[in-house]
Amino acid sequence: MYLSRIAINKQLRKSRQALAFPQMMHAAVMGSFPPGLTDGSEEGKLRALWRIDYIDEQIWLYVLSKVKPDFKHIVEQFGWQGSEQLWETKEYNDFLDRLAIGQKWHFRLHANPAHTVEGRILPHVTAEHQKKWLIGKAAKSGFAFDNIEIDGESYDTFDIVSRDIIKFKKLPTDKTYVTLTVVTFEGTLVVEDVETLREALCVGVGRAKAYGCGLLTLAKQK
Repeated sequence: MYLSRIAINKQLRKSRQALAFPQMMHAAVMGSFPPGLTDGSEEGKLRALWRIDYIDEQIWLYVLSKVKPDFKHIVEQFGWQGSEQLWETKEYNDFLDRLAIGQKWHFRLHANPAHTVEGRILPHVTAEHQKKWLIGKAAKSGFAFDNIEIDGESYDTFDIVSRDIIKFKKLPTDKTYVTLTVVTFEGTLVVEDVETLREALCVGVGRAKAYGCGLLTLAKQK
C-alpha cells in the first residue's frame, strides 16, 4: 500500500472545476494507475481511496492505493508544476505493521454518514446523529474512543471540524445532481482490533468513496 499527497493549486480554473465536481477528481485519481487495477473486478475493489483536505490556506489531495501511482497528469492539471516536490508517496505497509492494541492515534476522516430505512439510503443530518454514526462505525472498524470529563460532563475524544451538504453534477454536462451530506471528523482513537483497523484503513469507512469520502488517516497525537 502507498499513501500519497499532492498540493492542489486553487488558482487554476481546472482545479476549481475538479473541486466542484468530485467525479472529475475521482477520474483523475483513477487515471494515476494501470487500467487493470481500476475496473470493477474483485481485485480492483481495493484500488484507491482519496480525500481533499483544506489546511491553513493549502489544499491537499490524499490518495491511498495498493500500487505506486504516477500523478504527473494531476500536477499538470491541478498542481504546482514549478515546485521541487511535485508529490509525496510513502510506503504504507510498514505503518500498518506497527499498529498495536492500545495505541492512541490522532485521526482524520471525511465521511458520508448515512443509514438505511426501508431499503432507502438516508443521510444523518444532525451533528449528534453523525457522531453516533462514527461511534457505531468505530465498533466495526477496530477502534474506539476514550471519554474525557470536563465540569462533570463526559465527552468523546473527537469532534466534527466541518459539515456540509453538497450538490453537484457528476459531469458539467449532466442534467441530474448528486446530493451528499459530508462531515470531517478529527480527534483521538484507540486501537482495539489490529486486523480490523488495518482493513478499515485500506478499504475506507462508509459510503461515497468515489466522491472523496471514506479515507481514514492516522498520525501521531498532537
